Amino acid sequence: MEETHDFQFVLPLQASDLVNSCADQYFVKEVYPISEIPARLLECKRKAHLRDPFYIFEHFDTFYSMLEAPGTDANTIKQLMRCFDLLYITVDKLGQDLQASLSANKEPLSNQQRCKYLNLTKMTLYLQVNTVKRIDVVVQQTLRDQQTNMQKKRGIKQHQEVLEQFPDWDVKRGKFLVQLFNVLQCPLEKLWSPPVVEEDFVSMLCDICYRTLELQPLRSDNRHIIDTIFQILGTSIKRFNQAMTFPARILQILRGTEHAAVSVASGILLLHEEYGISSVFSILIKNIVEALNVDSNSDSAVSKNFSNFLTEFANLAPKLMIPHLAKMADELLDCQSHSVRNCVLQLIGDAVVSEMTSEDLNNEMREVRNEFLEHLLDHMLDISAHVRSKVLSIWHHLKEQHAIPLTYLTNVLKEAVGRLEDKSSLVRKAAMQLIKSTLESNPYSPKLSLDELKSKHAKEVEAMEKLNEELQGERSKEEQLNAEWESFAVELLPFIKENLTEFPDMNFDKEENDETLIQRILPLIQEKNFKDAVILVRKIDFLAGHQNITSQLEFDEHCVYILALMKTYHLLAAGLKQSSEEMVLQIKTVQFLNDSIEFAQLVTSAYPKLHELLMSKTNSDVFEAVDLFTTGYMFGIHGTDSGMQRMLQLVWCSDKEKRDAVCAAYKRVLFTTDQVDERAHAIRVVQNLSKFLSEIEYGHYTALESLMAEWVLGNDINAAVVKVLFERFTLKLEGTTANESRLALQLLIMASQTKSSIASANISIIEDIGTGERVRRDPRIFTQCLQLLVNSIDANNNAKYYKRLNSDAEFVTRITHLFLAFFFNEKVKDFDSIAMAFFEYLYRMCQAPDVIAQQLVVDLLKRFNESWLVKDVAAKAADKENDRGSQLSQIPYSQPMQSFSQTQTPNQTQQTPSMIPVFLVTRFIFCIGYMTIKEMIFLDMDIYNNMKYREELTALEERNKRNQIQGSAQAPARRTLNVSAMEARKRLSGSTAEPQQEPDDDLVGATAEDNIAEEINAICEDMLLYNPDALLCRLSPFIIDICKRPGEYRDAKLQQAATLALARLMTVSSRFCESNMSFLMNILNLTNNIRIKCNTVVGLSDLTFRFPNIIEPWTGHFYAQLHDSDAELRLTAIKMLSHLILNEMIRVKGQIAEVALCIVDENEEIRNITKQSFKEIANKQNILYNVLPDIISRLSDVKLGLDEDKYHAIMTHILGLIQKDRQIETLVEKLCLRFPVTLVERQWRDIAFCLSQLTYNERSVNKLIDNIHTFRDKVQVDEVYQYFKQIISNTSKLAKPELKAVITEFETRLDECLEVHPPTEGGATERPSVANKSRAPKSKKGAKKTPAPKKKPTRGRGRRIDTSSEESSYSD
Repeated sequence: MEETHDFQFVLPLQASDLVNSCADQYFVKEVYPISEIPARLLECKRKAHLRDPFYIFEHFDTFYSMLEAPGTDANTIKQLMRCFDLLYITVDKLGQDLQASLSANKEPLSNQQRCKYLNLTKMTLYLQVNTVKRIDVVVQQTLRDQQTNMQKKRGIKQHQEVLEQFPDWDVKRGKFLVQLFNVLQCPLEKLWSPPVVEEDFVSMLCDICYRTLELQPLRSDNRHIIDTIFQILGTSIKRFNQAMTFPARILQILRGTEHAAVSVASGILLLHEEYGISSVFSILIKNIVEALNVDSNSDSAVSKNFSNFLTEFANLAPKLMIPHLAKMADELLDCQSHSVRNCVLQLIGDAVVSEMTSEDLNNEMREVRNEFLEHLLDHMLDISAHVRSKVLSIWHHLKEQHAIPLTYLTNVLKEAVGRLEDKSSLVRKAAMQLIKSTLESNPYSPKLSLDELKSKHAKEVEAMEKLNEELQGERSKEEQLNAEWESFAVELLPFIKENLTEFPDMNFDKEENDETLIQRILPLIQEKNFKDAVILVRKIDFLAGHQNITSQLEFDEHCVYILALMKTYHLLAAGLKQSSEEMVLQIKTVQFLNDSIEFAQLVTSAYPKLHELLMSKTNSDVFEAVDLFTTGYMFGIHGTDSGMQRMLQLVWCSDKEKRDAVCAAYKRVLFTTDQVDERAHAIRVVQNLSKFLSEIEYGHYTALESLMAEWVLGNDINAAVVKVLFERFTLKLEGTTANESRLALQLLIMASQTKSSIASANISIIEDIGTGERVRRDPRIFTQCLQLLVNSIDANNNAKYYKRLNSDAEFVTRITHLFLAFFFNEKVKDFDSIAMAFFEYLYRMCQAPDVIAQQLVVDLLKRFNESWLVKDVAAKAADKENDRGSQLSQIPYSQPMQSFSQTQTPNQTQQTPSMIPVFLVTRFIFCIGYMTIKEMIFLDMDIYNNMKYREELTALEERNKRNQIQGSAQAPARRTLNVSAMEARKRLSGSTAEPQQEPDDDLVGATAEDNIAEEINAICEDMLLYNPDALLCRLSPFIIDICKRPGEYRDAKLQQAATLALARLMTVSSRFCESNMSFLMNILNLTNNIRIKCNTVVGLSDLTFRFPNIIEPWTGHFYAQLHDSDAELRLTAIKMLSHLILNEMIRVKGQIAEVALCIVDENEEIRNITKQSFKEIANKQNILYNVLPDIISRLSDVKLGLDEDKYHAIMTHILGLIQKDRQIETLVEKLCLRFPVTLVERQWRDIAFCLSQLTYNERSVNKLIDNIHTFRDKVQVDEVYQYFKQIISNTSKLAKPELKAVITEFETRLDECLEVHPPTEGGATERPSVANKSRAPKSKKGAKKTPAPKKKPTRGRGRRIDTSSEESSYSD
């Protein structure tokens, strides 16, 4: 080290400036190569450990050479870290020396010493800061290279070795910043003359802080580093005039660094709290607002970064942000960037929650809050869906924090209800969440039933009017007393003065009650005994404890005071009530109820809009609507009952999430109670279930059954609930009504369908009630008891395994007698249900049910006088037509019969001869039809399975004997499933037996099964309806005769029963079905009775399952019913067709267009069922795709005359179900090829509309380009052109570059179609050739030619009707 240091170290703008010599400035004399640096660093290390920092003067060039050394190899990095460690030791020693030398207690440094320390400080810190910068650059570059190579999966090992050269670099950098802060705590300005720190020096130190902010995101483990940075910056601002530079650099960091928002926000707060620096934040906010105004055209990264900073800072220090919010709102809420608007609105919401919820707000803060809330209200109608949903979420948060004033609650709710119809699902979701939150935390009532609120309001208004009348009376009386008082006051004043003069201070006994004293005042005044009255008033005032006040009054003031008291007590003694306060309270009560009614009406108005959202394709709409309906139902909101019922339709939804949401909603409503005791909880659950069951429509009964099954399996309906249900059913629970008992029975029926032990464990109780006195008063109990008994059969067991009752069992006899009693009782309303339940019980629970049923029919025939139905065979052959005509023509009116049972009325017994009422014939025919169906099912299922079971037992015995003889192990028995004979015949006839080496047991079993099925089929085909000895053979001609002669048998119910019975008879035998099919179709087409039409359509559906090939030619009659004027018939037809199509009994073809028309039916239920049907069809491979061209062609037919709006509605729904890219591509080509073959402009518009509803990818757009020649001339029509422009617009949104390029090409081609070309010499307009403008499809490398689709072979399932018009399909 030289003895004298007469140089000056000047901080260079660039490092290379230090190499140049200039006057007395320090310059680098030699830059050493990297090979020499390690040895020189060893020398530096030796001197550094001697604790002499001035060695830097000699070895500055060594450190400088290291900074300028190129490369990032391991050796270079190692030497850099050595430099940093040495400089850290040096700066540490320098800081200690400066602290000691510059302290206030020591003498000032000489000029030479000052210059020496100044040069050392600048040189050392320059080296240290730039070493840190250099290491940071190397680290960041290494990390970027590592990330790149990790993606390429190469060079990992090498870069790991490089990173090992930076052990704990973040920790070392943190220590460096702490060291830098400690140096700045020294009075460094004393090193300069005059004592002002050089600006470049401070900028150099601050720059490394700013760079660190850019590199380091805030984490829990490095928060101290960020705090140190802002402590350095705070010191620089307070002591070194960095207040102007700081906002500019921070703004630059926020603009370009995403993660800096959190660090800067916490740092700004630190500057305010520790250094009292707040003006810098104001400047920063001003600059941010200006920057956002300039950059507000798009939601750029800059806007998002600034927005993140503002949000973070508002969360940390809302009080500091509030003064700037008004300006920010004025300048930024109108900018185009939705993220900026969202940010400002979020700041407003947070400010309201954190600082403006107190009831003690001053007027100024109240005005600011109201202004903020107005901004939030205005932006609920913002142009951007992102902002609308954000504002609704902010209001939701405000509501949860109870920060919405009551004066704003109604307006907020009104706007939220309006947003339920928003086009954005995000907005609708946020609106429903806000409405739900408002409802759950409403300040009015736990129940918001409009009827109850209006009733309370009417009572309170009446009370207010009465109170007002009383108040008017009091006022008139008060005026009268005031007039009297005027005369008394003149006379009283001398007595008051006299009393006060004589007795200025009076003391009284406090044992008396002032209320009794007041009552004594009025008589004294009226008697003009003023002296005693004054004393009495002073006594009352003394008892009230006012002597301290009165003692301070002047004499005149005291006189006026006593006079005023006497007036007041005079009015009170006269009996005047102070009703004004009571009136104010009553007015508030009425106003509160007014607000409650307005709130309830607003909430109620939301629910009609939610009905549509329940059936939305968007899951979030469905989930939130279900949740809101559930909440509204629990609050008693009017109109939620229908929504809760409509939710039951979602039980059949294919989306499991929707089903689970609905199930959870009903569990919340029906099973959530506030009861702790298990029995009390069970009683409340049963009450809820009964109430809900009584409200639902009949069509939703099956859906509730499905939910009940889940609740039983989930043990929500447990033993305690079942016990309460039985107690209600048996009327053992006190206070149970007859209707509640019947509802409990219905619930038991539902529950027992899933858990048979519910019924089987209580059979004796059910049987006793089912045949007791209650059923005679209410036959519905008889029906439901039989249903409950049938449910005692375990559904998991096959029909052949459970035990049946004997035909002569006591219970069978009792229910038969009851059935006959109901049969002959005309007052029984719903006899059909009784008959169905009775025959269902016979055929499911009794042995030989066919014998019991036949005997019952014979008994009925005997009671009807058998001669009118069964004639001698010879007589019938002689004059069959005359006999039938003469006998049956009298059925609807009267007919002689032998005798009635004991259930007939006295009037009937007095008739001579006895006559047959038409209702008995109607019931008889209905029983015949239903009995026929049950007989067929009994043969097809029960007998078939029983015979199979016997065959299996026989085969098992033979197998056991054979095994014993052969000594082999026993083979397992083949267990058959509980299937029908019809299904077995179709399965076996549709499969071919494989050749086998030798007959085995399975083949024998299959052959036996086939024989059983054939035998049962022969019984149905040849015996039931065609055996002369069979009962049905004798009855069926009369049923047909009634159907053929509606003019003679004019009773509507008789005709309905006969037609239904005919359809049921036709399900038994294909022969009988084929011979009567045309007759049944004539009934369907010619009758005007809607019930007959509906029954026939249902019958046709059953016949399609039974005999599909016979019904095939008549399917057109099915579709024809979809256009009937009666909504009930159309509804029945669409239900049956949907059922057949989804079960693949009718394969869809061009006639499906008739079904599509129901999408725009005027009946809402028909529309919903049709839409759901098409959704299910779309899920079945390519069925919908195959018939879509036929639908488009049929609906576009001008002869159909379908309105264009309806066409759009239909095709929008159907085309929205096509999702596979391959199908869309082919569909685009098919639709384009339809343009040349259509001649009407309407058809062009329809095809173009269909194309606009599809979702396009690159290949489908190429299909449009390839086929542009097909619609070149059609785009001259404005509507067609606009549809193609819509395709371009919709596809361009959020499209990838490849797709955008293809769309641009298509747009260019489309515009060329509108160009007008000049005429050629021949006079013709020159048009580009098709070959030039419509390019050939691009061939892809390795692409194969698509083979022609092959027709699939017909399957062996004879029950399908194959009427498909197009078999080609693509499966992705």
